[in-house]
Amino acid sequence: MNKKRINLVSLLLITIVVIACAPLLLWFRSSPLLALEIFERAIYNLEISYQVTVLLLAVIVIGIVYGVAGKDGLAYLNLTKRDGKIRPEPWIGIKPKETETWKNLGLNFAIVITLVTAVVIYFQVVHGGNVSLKLYPGVILILVFALMNAFSEEIIFRFSFVAVVSRYGLSPYVAQGLAAAIFGVVHYFGNPGGVLGVLMAAFIGWFLAKSMLETKGFFWALTIHFLQDVVIFSALFLE
Repeated sequence: MNKKRINLVSLLLITIVVIACAPLLLWFRSSPLLALEIFERAIYNLEISYQVTVLLLAVIVIGIVYGVAGKDGLAYLNLTKRDGKIRPEPWIGIKPKETETWKNLGLNFAIVITLVTAVVIYFQVVHGGNVSLKLYPGVILILVFALMNAFSEEIIFRFSFVAVVSRYGLSPYVAQGLAAAIFGVVHYFGNPGGVLGVLMAAFIGWFLAKSMLETKGFFWALTIHFLQDVVIFSALFLE
């Protein structure tokens, strides 16, 4: 099998894996493999059951990526690499100055994306509701669930494509495009949801894949996704 065919087969394999994971996540949301009964509130028990199930799925995806891309692919799980040269994207307004790197862009987008998510979630979920949340276990669980969810989804929808595309020398836009398309479609049924949710998730998928490719690490993708999920879980767990 020639090199070009190997590259395409590897990309096709990981794409099939990720596409297969998408409906599984929707199914696990209502019917997780594990049925844990730890907390008094049913919503907490359902969420911990879902998150542990999806975390197991993410571990399986890491194993598949290792099989396809080897140790070079796993290098993108590095959390210490936070900097890197920014590839200009004038069409979206990313026109970095000579001194601007991912340390600047990552922080700026972390703030902007979190604020936009907060506004959208407020009008889709919170608006008109009773705003109350217990410090324990509510706030602690928000942080735990946000971290678990961010990690699992970044593994499945971003790391998978980035690792394989980089390993086989394919265009970074392939990873960004696939990450945007699949993550966007899945969020039609998520929070934020609907068409607006799809557009937001598609952009996030594209941008976070870009962050991994250009920093060669996991830090900004995990951090930005975590901050988003803190906002989302805070709204969902209001009493």
